[in-house]
Amino acid sequence: MRKVVMYWPDLEVKVPFQLEDAKNPELCDEFWDNLPFEAVQEHGMVTGKIIYTWVPIVSTAPVHFAQLHTESPIGRVSYSQGTGNKVIIKYGECSEDCPAPVLGYVPEDYHERLNFIGRSIWRNYFGPKKIIKVVFEKE
Repeated sequence: MRKVVMYWPDLEVKVPFQLEDAKNPELCDEFWDNLPFEAVQEHGMVTGKIIYTWVPIVSTAPVHFAQLHTESPIGRVSYSQGTGNKVIIKYGECSEDCPAPVLGYVPEDYHERLNFIGRSIWRNYFGPKKIIKVVFEKE
């Protein structure tokens, strides 16, 4: 199984995720083929514990499997083509009820790191308002 590492240099945190090749093989291939890249990390403002980042990819891959954010597990990594080309990571309870194509999954061992990242991005919105980047690369 292919793994991607996400790295937030300002937070000094790395988190891997496994691509869900069996669920959306073309989407995973498209994402993999465009690595590495960096983007600006953002946080959902009204939907709960969900972070996202607009990425420098325009995906045209067919989607075979999508999952509602409300029903996806913590650690789910999605790739939204319909609401812009962005990577979305669920790190806790979320009320966003739109479906998103499944891209991968962060192993449970790293969920506490996701929680730290999510809280840090949230606090940044109401404090220093720095641009916090995330780097995606092949493991």
